[in-house]
Amino acid sequence: MNFSTPVMQQDDNAIQRNDMTHWLEKFFNMTFFSKCSVHQYLQKNELKRYCITCDVSACIHCISSKLHDGHDILTIYRHVYQEAVPLSQLENHIDCSKIQTYKCNQNWVISLKPLPHTGSGALIQGDGACRVCKRKLTKPNDEFWFCSIACKFQPISRRRNRAQIGSQATSSQTRAVATQDHVSTSQMGVAAVEAQASTSQVERKRSRKGVPRRANS
Repeated sequence: MNFSTPVMQQDDNAIQRNDMTHWLEKFFNMTFFSKCSVHQYLQKNELKRYCITCDVSACIHCISSKLHDGHDILTIYRHVYQEAVPLSQLENHIDCSKIQTYKCNQNWVISLKPLPHTGSGALIQGDGACRVCKRKLTKPNDEFWFCSIACKFQPISRRRNRAQIGSQATSSQTRAVATQDHVSTSQMGVAAVEAQASTSQVERKRSRKGVPRRANS
């Protein structure tokens, strides 16, 4: 997938600032709106909350318990069959600039992942499209670049992971070279000791030939 220069520049800046927080990648793969297994016999037990502190999805009964007192909690909405988060909550934790906002239950929300390919999620080419997945934006270029949180941050995550893999590969190569140098040095040392021992044996043999013998009387 090819990204535009501004997006690539943003990725580089975000990687340097470490904007891709550890919990966000897990948040992308979390399941919501299923029944809470802990409170399965209570009403309103859908998993519509996310605890950043604990990295778990939760229902309102989980959140009301003392287990999550003082924790960072996000409310999860459904917008066009996709999970969405209130902008007012999420902007306290990540940079939400340039992400498309939507109105849902009187709240401005941003979608966790790209919307379906219908209606506001239709694909287009050229101006007015999400710079990653090409879905249509309501206010492109001047205000929005991305249709969802995933489109803004997952490319950053992939590029950061590639950078980490490259760094690890370089580190492994450095260790391999250092190990080879150590082995070569050790082999040279052993060869030198063997050569010295061989020279000493030759010298001892030569010295025996010159020992005078006592004459018989």
